[in-house]
Amino acid sequence: MTDSLIQEKDLLAAHVIGEYLQDHPEFFQQYPQLLNSLRLPHQQRGSVSLIERQLELQREKIQALEDDITRLMSIARQNEHVFLAFNQLQAQLYQAKNVKDIQASLQQFTTAMPQVQECRLLRFTDEQSADEFKLLLSRRLNQQGVYLGRLNKEEQQGLFPANIHSVALILISNAEQPLALLAFGSEQDDHFQPSMDKLFISHLASILAQLLPGYDKA
Repeated sequence: MTDSLIQEKDLLAAHVIGEYLQDHPEFFQQYPQLLNSLRLPHQQRGSVSLIERQLELQREKIQALEDDITRLMSIARQNEHVFLAFNQLQAQLYQAKNVKDIQASLQQFTTAMPQVQECRLLRFTDEQSADEFKLLLSRRLNQQGVYLGRLNKEEQQGLFPANIHSVALILISNAEQPLALLAFGSEQDDHFQPSMDKLFISHLASILAQLLPGYDKA
């Protein structure tokens, strides 16, 4: 018998055994002595019994679940922190008497946000035209009006210093024209990512679009 035929026969036997055990999960209850005699290869410990391997897999699953719970709790705490800070920002914006008050409230909000170091509100006035940011508006903000991620050096020039590595850009506009560009910057490469939820910043854009036209552009 050739080696290939032997290998094929062994694979077939293994397949049959595997299907049998799946169809008869009570097998090892009927033959418990086999559990202690079966040995499985282990990278660190040479070989272990089937029971030891099952216990190890259960411990790994429990640890993975605990890690997931810890991660989800951390995300929940961060979301709660953002929610409370955003609520405070929203109240301050509606109480603002001028654009300086709005900018001060945005800076306070930025300070409260972990891993966010910069915030700029750039109004498109006669002195500062939207043409200065034409590249950003056309390349990054031409569809949804929100961009989360990284910019190249050309795009970032005049907006943030070089130590800012990821940004959140929000176009503030009404039905007639773009009014301003709101930008948050982080020194972390992946703090702002395209997959992040845009609910809060989209709502912030709506608030500012209502408020900014009511102030003197001077």
